[in-house]
Amino acid sequence: MSDVILEMQHINKTFPGVCALQDVHLLVNRGEVHCLVGANGAGKSTLMKILSGAYMRDSGEIIFNGEPIRETSPILTRKRGISVVYQELSLVNELTVTENILLNNLPGMNYKINWKTAAKLAKKYIDQLGVKIDANAFAGDLSIGSRQLVEIMKCLAANSRLIVMDEPSATLSKDEFNTLMQIIDTLRQQGITIIYISHRLDELFTIGNRVSVLKDGKNVITKDIAETNIDELVEYMIGYKLSSNRYDRKDLARKGSLLEVRHFVTAKLKDVSINLHEKEIIGLYGLVGSGRTEFLRAIYGIDKIHSGELYINKERALLKNSRSAIKNGIGMLPENRKMQGLVLGLPVWQNICMVALKRFRGKFGLNYKQIRDESRQFIKDLEIKTPSELTQTVYLSGGNQQKVILAKWLMQNSKILLVDEPTQGIDVKAKSEIYKTLRDVVDQEGHGVIIASSELEELTNICDRIFVMFQGRIVAEFEKGNFQDSVILQYAVAGR
Repeated sequence: MSDVILEMQHINKTFPGVCALQDVHLLVNRGEVHCLVGANGAGKSTLMKILSGAYMRDSGEIIFNGEPIRETSPILTRKRGISVVYQELSLVNELTVTENILLNNLPGMNYKINWKTAAKLAKKYIDQLGVKIDANAFAGDLSIGSRQLVEIMKCLAANSRLIVMDEPSATLSKDEFNTLMQIIDTLRQQGITIIYISHRLDELFTIGNRVSVLKDGKNVITKDIAETNIDELVEYMIGYKLSSNRYDRKDLARKGSLLEVRHFVTAKLKDVSINLHEKEIIGLYGLVGSGRTEFLRAIYGIDKIHSGELYINKERALLKNSRSAIKNGIGMLPENRKMQGLVLGLPVWQNICMVALKRFRGKFGLNYKQIRDESRQFIKDLEIKTPSELTQTVYLSGGNQQKVILAKWLMQNSKILLVDEPTQGIDVKAKSEIYKTLRDVVDQEGHGVIIASSELEELTNICDRIFVMFQGRIVAEFEKGNFQDSVILQYAVAGR
């Protein structure tokens, strides 16, 4: 049997106005973890959707297990032994773990399910991964990490020999990530091949054997992981070396109070207080479940506040909902940008202007020319990669979708931005551009930003102060110049 399990040769794919893939080659060896990286819009997801049968290739050849693949569809691909675990997991929350693992393949006869056999099969796949998951639990009650493992079990139940994992660690805690790494190693030892897509480049050196880099829909290089490093990969991905100190601020002088939270208590928060000054970026750091997201939601008027006070420009504000928050100059970039931050079926210009429509009201209705002109200007200023402002937002890469949300609040001229996991699932170049934009925002008088993130390096790079959260409380505060990763992590893990 050949050492090569998958060959994709001369793959080309064009969408209206965009050449997504141009003569792309991918060669994957049997039983390896092959990492696939590139900036947002580089073509990674398009290439994998062609492999899965979700997209039709314009030209090119796919050979799997030595046999050419001519007809493609998601069902045929899965039957051939190829499965894809997407970043947006596809479990049915209302079904049990057993039902999800064996979905469309439940054992039985004469339209009657054999639940005893189904239970044995589910236990087999759970034991194969060596994890502890209740087969009778509903998928909707599981943690993100456990849901990820159930997705992998679905692949095993389909007898997959090649599993594509698209950003599998994007929302995992440290413990869940370690479990995922162990599972991937177990699968590799069982002869299963993994294609691993991630923007977190440090992960590749933990688990990968080889790495392929795409840029602008073209091959850049394929190398053994042991023969490269993060800096070199970044340079391959974006085409230039990324400076590590390009976000340092010249003026860190603290201005007047912009937003003050006093003694917030909610279902998840316990007496949380914070003060954001003008021209300041503060960070919220903590483990999953520490209360970071819930704090932003409370400020934005989404979560009910049991007690506490909020002041904007030293005047007390009552924010009963997100509408009142917007009226008070607050904008929020949510963690789940696709579900909560965008209307994916609408074009880019409509997503950008949807909050600021009152600005464009005239005597005879909305001034659409002005809206479109300003939208195009934001697309240009933020370097949003899109064929035009008319393109549906769903077709943009994750990084460009995040920029659209940012443009929405900039058009509204929101003074206070609440940003939850701003660069989750985003490549290093898009991260760089978003950081720069946030710095440009706070350099204006009367503006400030609060960022909640699980990436400590992200916060130490861009923030003036960092607050550490633990079990719904703020347990430590650090000033720029005194950021010590080990100490911050100690507070985040132990609360002291």
